[in-house]
Parts: sequence; structure tokens; C-alpha cells
Amino acid sequence: PHTPPRSAATTPSSDMSRARHSSRDIEFDLPGALDDMAGLASKAAIGHGARDVEVFGNGRQGRPAERQSCDVQPPPAASKKDTVVIISTNNPGRLVLFAALNPKLGEVIDWKTPADYGGFGGDEFAKVSPQKLCPVALTAGGLRLFESDVILSYVADKYAPLLENDCRGPTVEARALSALLVRVHDMYISGTNCSQPQFFSNQAVFYKAAMPGPERAARLKDLLKQLDLVESLLPPAGPYCVGDAISFADVVLYPTVAMMQDQAAASLVGSITEGRPKLAAWLAHCNADPRFRGVADKIKAFVDTFLGKAVAGITAKGCG
Repeated sequence: PHTPPRSAATTPSSDMSRARHSSRDIEFDLPGALDDMAGLASKAAIGHGARDVEVFGNGRQGRPAERQSCDVQPPPAASKKDTVVIISTNNPGRLVLFAALNPKLGEVIDWKTPADYGGFGGDEFAKVSPQKLCPVALTAGGLRLFESDVILSYVADKYAPLLENDCRGPTVEARALSALLVRVHDMYISGTNCSQPQFFSNQAVFYKAAMPGPERAARLKDLLKQLDLVESLLPPAGPYCVGDAISFADVVLYPTVAMMQDQAAASLVGSITEGRPKLAAWLAHCNADPRFRGVADKIKAFVDTFLGKAVAGITAKGCG
């Protein structure tokens, strides 16, 4: 989770350890990421205690208090290609979806996971990601970038000539609406703005067992409010967030909305499309596109594998 300093909507433009591309799309496989997170989960109980592990949003791993210092490591040496490190969770999912919409990105970007750097807890990964977040990008020019929206903006800007779907939106009004929806998502749904353990985002209400009851109740209320706000901003005719064309708002919102709806049967939140007809129609339209649904399926596999019991165990009784 994060609070981006700049919205992608305003910017021009496994074995999952690598993306494999074809003439039609980019295929991201889950087993590599799952193996990496399985090793991590064996060392820390997900959702509990001082070694709290954030597996959604930006893949934040909480570290023990005694290690919380300015231990930012110098980045690795620059490579010939841009490298983007991802896991199959919802905020990094925007990059996976953008790549699926733009297959030529598979030719110019080296896609990796934390497993390629020794896993989340290793010193090598700390050199790659100063906050131990996913995603992170190492550019061919030597920059080390983190925050999903910053990386998305960079990729969309740098590789604009290669894009089949630039996701900018066709008009000034469409771009402004897209930027607003991205900001609502990143600040009020998926963001925490603190990388320390035991700080939560609104979306965490349905999978973070360590969240105190009163906080869970307040965050659930606010999450539903933000979803209502998204509903009010969507155009009546759709089919995408700002009209006929795919925008950054679709790329950002879809992985999170699909993730929540895929867990509706077991989740405290329940169906997020019930009573929100425009959101329901938008989600159905996106789900019918294999490029979108393929991303959601990988996130669902991740959630089912690592958080199925946690999601099922958090009920309304935990909001007291």
C-alpha cells in the first residue's frame, strides 16, 4: 500500500521469476512467487505479531522494531534492461495488467520476483528495495524506483512508442477522472502510508487477523464509503472507468476490486458489487477480457493459498 506522490493517470505516455511473452500477450506464472512466499510464511505467521507480513498492496514485510533504522542499502549495478520485481498481489497487479495490455513490454523489461534476490528477508533484496516493498524497479539508467504508481508512470512514459494501450484517456476530462479514481484507490482503499509493522490499510480488514476490533470496524465503514464513492464516479454507460477506452483507473482498480469480489463468499466485506450496479457492470466487462481476468486469477490463487484460513476466520464478531 502506498500514497503516490504522482498519479500515473497524469503522466504521458509463476515460474513467475520472469515474464514469458508471445505475439498476443505476456504470461505471468505464479509458482515462483508462491514458492518464495511459502518460505517467508514458514518464518513468520502471516497477519500476526511483530513480524507481521503484508502480502497485499505493495507486499510490505514488517521488520522487528530493533531493526527499524535507516538501513538503506546502495542499489545493485545498473543492467542493460529495466528490471521490475513483482509478486501476484493487487497493487503490483497494475503493472502485470499494463504489461498484459501491452505485450511488447515483455521484450524490453526483465520481470523478476523477490525469489531472484534471496527472498523478502534477505540482504540482497534489501539492496534492491530500500523499504522491502514490491514492486520495485531497477532502471537501465541506474535509478531504483518503488511505489506501484511511480513505476507504472515510468514504464508508460519511457515505452510510449511501444504501447498498444497507453491508458491515458482520450480527453482532459477523462484523464482527470482517471487520476481521481487512482487517487481514491491508492490513498483510501489500498494505502497505509506507513511501512512499519501493525499499520494497516482499509483493504486489510478482511485478511489481517492482527487488526484490533475497533480499528477493523472503522476501516470497514470507510472502505464501504470509498467503494460507494467509486460507484458515484463511474460513468453510467461505461464500459470502462472513464468511458469507452481503458484508462489507468481500470488498470489500478481492477486487481483490487476483482480480488475483493473473488473472496466475497468467505470475506467479512462480502460482495462489493451488491448495491453498486455500475461497479458490477464494470467488473463483469473487465472479467470477460482474458487479459484482465488472467491477472485476477493469479491474485486469487495467491490469496487462496496463503490467506484462505485468515479470510474465513475474520467475521463481524471481530469488529468490536
